[in-house]
Amino acid sequence: MRIEKFVFLIPNTRWFGKRSWQNFPYTVGLLSAVLARAGYEVEVIDANLENLSEEQLRDRVVLVKPDIVGISAMTVEYRKCVHKSFEIVKEVSSEIATVLGGVYPTLSLEVASKDENIDFIICGEGEERLPTLLKSLEDNGNFDKVDGLSFRRGKALISNPIQSRIKDLDELPFPHYDIFDMEKYMYYGQKYTQNFQFRAFPVAVTITSRGCPYNCIFCSTNRMYERPMRFRSAKNVLAEIDMLVEKYGMKELIFVDDSFLQSRKRAIEIMRGLVDRKYDLYWKSNNLSIFLMDDEMLGLMKESGCYQITVSIESGHPRTLERIRKPLKLDQISRILAKIKKLDIELISNFVIGFPGETMDEIRETFRYAEAIDIDYVLFSIATPLPATELYDICREEKCIPEDFSFETFDYYGFGRGVITTDEFVPFELQVLRAFEWDRINFKTEEKKKKIARMLGITMEELERWRTETRRSVGVNVDSADKVFA
Repeated sequence: MRIEKFVFLIPNTRWFGKRSWQNFPYTVGLLSAVLARAGYEVEVIDANLENLSEEQLRDRVVLVKPDIVGISAMTVEYRKCVHKSFEIVKEVSSEIATVLGGVYPTLSLEVASKDENIDFIICGEGEERLPTLLKSLEDNGNFDKVDGLSFRRGKALISNPIQSRIKDLDELPFPHYDIFDMEKYMYYGQKYTQNFQFRAFPVAVTITSRGCPYNCIFCSTNRMYERPMRFRSAKNVLAEIDMLVEKYGMKELIFVDDSFLQSRKRAIEIMRGLVDRKYDLYWKSNNLSIFLMDDEMLGLMKESGCYQITVSIESGHPRTLERIRKPLKLDQISRILAKIKKLDIELISNFVIGFPGETMDEIRETFRYAEAIDIDYVLFSIATPLPATELYDICREEKCIPEDFSFETFDYYGFGRGVITTDEFVPFELQVLRAFEWDRINFKTEEKKKKIARMLGITMEELERWRTETRRSVGVNVDSADKVFA
């Protein structure tokens, strides 16, 4: 097979009534750079950024004429739009080869592989596997030795085991920014979520490490990246920041690592590099470990431009924290919370309720704790048994999810709709508690309402309407592609 054009397709996340996310597709950018370095012509069809309909996507595929179409699916929740996109590609031409990679197939290969519109599935990291697959296609299709590849031989699915992973992240190129409409990405903000509201444009994202050293039962990160955790060097990260500032005028940066502060020495080197450069950048991270912070770290974070921190405390009850293996002691973080407030850094925390074995009293203690710490914004999720997590295994063993539970069922995703039932609670109770406690704790005063509205990029009128809709729907519906309920 002669490969003249590889096309990455980014599905429209609005399809099927789901919430829409429009952050820069960093993984696709990185894979595009890897393929370009290997000599392949790469294009991107971003149906999400352009809000393409199914018919418009079909027309775009016809126009671009790809030899291969690849999708990197980084979440299980949006699997339906992924499969619909592959269906459209094959309707254009059954001769177009299709390849799926990312978190979704790595964690749910059994589900993903049922789609016969997908010719190849790459599990694990794709930067080495994808070029190897393309070379195998050009060399008449000997796929047996392609690490982590699943493919069909007749009606049988052949799955090669994952045997290797990238050792030195510095050897990877920076994302292939030139093939994207960076102005649209870097000037886009999204209402109703603090993750995608920014202090300054242009804004960019980066990923500076892979993996996580912890064992929280509800998380699948370690199944995706394994251990030990790997880091790009501070020098490499700062070089990418230099490029983003010089070429694209970046004014704000979002670190989307699973554990950005895990290597203390490296994190300090990156932040000191930002201070020394005097770029006056704003930065934030949507997932920082509060137990890795101290006075020195927080002071340097503030000095280097950090204006918002999102942490995951998860529970206000020590027994629940121990049960879910969250390495956090509530009595040890009070001083850190106070320090963050003193530095006037916006502070958000995630909490999760409804784990097997958790009592209603413990759940209420989480709400009491979330209220007592009195931070800028608190978010509550309902424990969801995701693929390849210990939580899913526990739920199966303890029979607290429906017998017909399936990862192919669309409604199980979103973290607002409960699925776990125990002697202590049923899903509807959790949904009601979550919606009403979110509303009660966050919007107690006019001052808090105004600050949260600003953090979420909405007016006070929009805030009040959103609160009402969330209470009445108990937080599980989305009334448009652009709004996310709490």
